Amino acid sequence: MAMLIGYFATRNGAFSALIASFYDGVIPGYLAIILTPLGMMLASVVGVHPVISSTAMLAVFSGGHADAHPALLMQAHLIGWGAGTMSSVASLSVITCANLFKVPSRQLVLGPNLWTALAYALAGGIILSVVNVFV
Repeated sequence: MAMLIGYFATRNGAFSALIASFYDGVIPGYLAIILTPLGMMLASVVGVHPVISSTAMLAVFSGGHADAHPALLMQAHLIGWGAGTMSSVASLSVITCANLFKVPSRQLVLGPNLWTALAYALAGGIILSVVNVFV
C-alpha cells in the first residue's frame, strides 16, 4: 500500500506543487536532510505513521527537488523512521514496552522517549548534512 501511495504521490506532482508555492527553486540539501527525520518524528508524535510522512517527504525532496545526495536522503528517512518509532503511541515497540513494564504508553512517548527521539532525529540530520557537503 505504501508503494502505491508513494507512486501516485510522486506522479501527480501535488507535493511538488505545494512546496513550489512556498519555495521556488532547488531546496538546499541541508534543509531536506534535517527536515526529513525531524518531520517524520514530529508527525509520529501526533499519530501519523512513518509510511505516510516519509512518502510526503521523499516526494518533495527526491527527484532533483533538493540538493541532497539520494543515499543520504534515504538514510535521513531511516533515521526518521527510527525516531518516529520511538515517539509514537501506536508503535509496536512502545506498546510492547508499556505492557512489559506496566507503564502507560502515553507516558513513554511524551516522557524521555520524546526528547531522545528529537535529539536522535536532529543530530542524525545534522551529521548527514555535514556528510552531504563532502559528497
